[in-house]
Amino acid sequence: MMKQRVENLPERIKTRRQKVSRTKEGLLSNAFTSSKWNSRIKSANTTKKEMWLGYVLGPYGMLLGQSVVNSYFNQYLTDILGLTVSKGAWIATFMVLFPVVSKLVDAITNFVMAKVIDSTTCRQGKVRPWLLISAPLVTISIILLFWMPFSQPIHQAIWVVFAYNLYYSVAYTMWNMSKELSAAVSTRNVNQRKNLSMAASITMNIGTGMVSIIFPMILTAVCAAVHGNNAEGYLLTMSIVACISLPLTFVQYFYTRERVTEERRNQVGIEDKAKAEKIGTKKEASMLSQLKACMKTKYWILFVLIILIWNTLANMRNISLVYYCGWVVNGNAYGSYATIQAKFQMIAMSPMGPGVLILLPLMKKFGRTKCIWMGGILTTIGSVIAYLNPGSGMMIYMGSALAAFGNIAFSYVILTFVGDLIDHVEWKTGVRCDGLTGGTVSAVMMFAVGIAQGIFNLGLMATGYMQPQQVGVSPSGVALFADQSAAATGWINFAYQGSYIIIGLMFFFIFCFVFRLEYQMPQVSKELQERKVADCAKLGIEYIPADVLQKREIEEQEREAEEIRIKELKEKCLKKGLNFEVENKKILDKREAKRVKAEKKAAKKNK
Repeated sequence: MMKQRVENLPERIKTRRQKVSRTKEGLLSNAFTSSKWNSRIKSANTTKKEMWLGYVLGPYGMLLGQSVVNSYFNQYLTDILGLTVSKGAWIATFMVLFPVVSKLVDAITNFVMAKVIDSTTCRQGKVRPWLLISAPLVTISIILLFWMPFSQPIHQAIWVVFAYNLYYSVAYTMWNMSKELSAAVSTRNVNQRKNLSMAASITMNIGTGMVSIIFPMILTAVCAAVHGNNAEGYLLTMSIVACISLPLTFVQYFYTRERVTEERRNQVGIEDKAKAEKIGTKKEASMLSQLKACMKTKYWILFVLIILIWNTLANMRNISLVYYCGWVVNGNAYGSYATIQAKFQMIAMSPMGPGVLILLPLMKKFGRTKCIWMGGILTTIGSVIAYLNPGSGMMIYMGSALAAFGNIAFSYVILTFVGDLIDHVEWKTGVRCDGLTGGTVSAVMMFAVGIAQGIFNLGLMATGYMQPQQVGVSPSGVALFADQSAAATGWINFAYQGSYIIIGLMFFFIFCFVFRLEYQMPQVSKELQERKVADCAKLGIEYIPADVLQKREIEEQEREAEEIRIKELKEKCLKKGLNFEVENKKILDKREAKRVKAEKKAAKKNK
């Protein structure tokens, strides 16, 4: 027996070394190896704790910080640091060019980070480790954005470029790419993955809404608490926001799990080549091949241009919001812009929430394309009303609310065309372009932020916008500021309302007369399916239609999920001394009650 162990020892050591060498290939292969870094989620199924902590609470800090930076950093530069045309023509040029160039770098780093994630072989996954690594970088970079250690404009400009790129091009890109992929690698269960993605989307909308309504009043209160030193007030407030994101990112890390990554890594050492060939894994086309294929389809090119124009104008609208509330909604009311902004957002943007409930049945009846161009009409009309009535609060509120309602369809629906575009390119060229399409759309959206900031600043500098100068205090204690030029307030009005006029007109004309992809998809899907039938026939394999296959997969996933639920319930009952049959019956009875209620509701609806 001892002799046999000795003989087997070298082979065992050899095998172990082979495994170690295999795991050490790639980025972060030797990082986070201790069990203390393991996910706190142990279930094979996604859980409510995972959804609420990992996808709602955890990401909220980072999304809150990003919304604050997007909304207030430009105002900090012009109104607090005074980087306007009054400090020289080169400052005006700098304010136009630096965000554009920086966002070009940011767009490139999105592609780089995608490659980095794919090359990561950390024990904790390929996505989750970058959440932790990015957390301190994001916190530090936000603080640096609103901390200015220099007084000379040239030194200030250099510092702004450094801090801006550290945040957007490095730190936030690292976190955001990881966050966007978290749901995709969380599970193969379609329904569970969809729930996590929806939870993440809700968090994003809540973060933006909180910034628009509550944050300006908090910022004003902090500035007042430091005796009107706005630079100090901004730094203190933004530092608090930055620090909030740090512990919440740890919550996000520990309460997410990469089940798909775990599964795929267990398959790496497959030695049966015949089975691997039988699976028929097809190598993806190169980026250059995908690009050539995409350039042959007008819808792909048009879609990228739509995304670029829409995001540029929408971001210009977001950046100009603070200026619009201070100088246009009620005229010169900069001293109370925070209160005006909170009221304006609550009233003007209120349709965005309940409007989704109206959109769903309209889409089912009329389709996506028609809902978009009809919404474009409402957006144009509402924005024209608001644009023509600067200083008239009520007309601005009404017009902006109508414009927001019209914009709902495009905002929530546009990215659903991405899958259609990929299928259309494959149908026309035979090349699948998932990677290039996803990377291009993400990069274009990032680049649009810089273009928007550059264009908006160009307008401010060209119209002579000046750093706000306080000239007194009203009887009610509100600070009074000197008027801006008519050209400057006119540009701010156009940047906010005019951007939506252009968007609305673009929606109408393109989706009513040019972008007809939705109506071609039945033919595209049918022919792709026929090609699949032919390919399978050549291999002697019976083709299973996609809808049938998906149904089977979901049924199998639900069966496996039920087995796991029962197993975990038995373990829980054994640990806590509970009766499994009683506890299981409670769950089944509750499930049956929901089913009966749903059937009654459906029957009532069909009558």
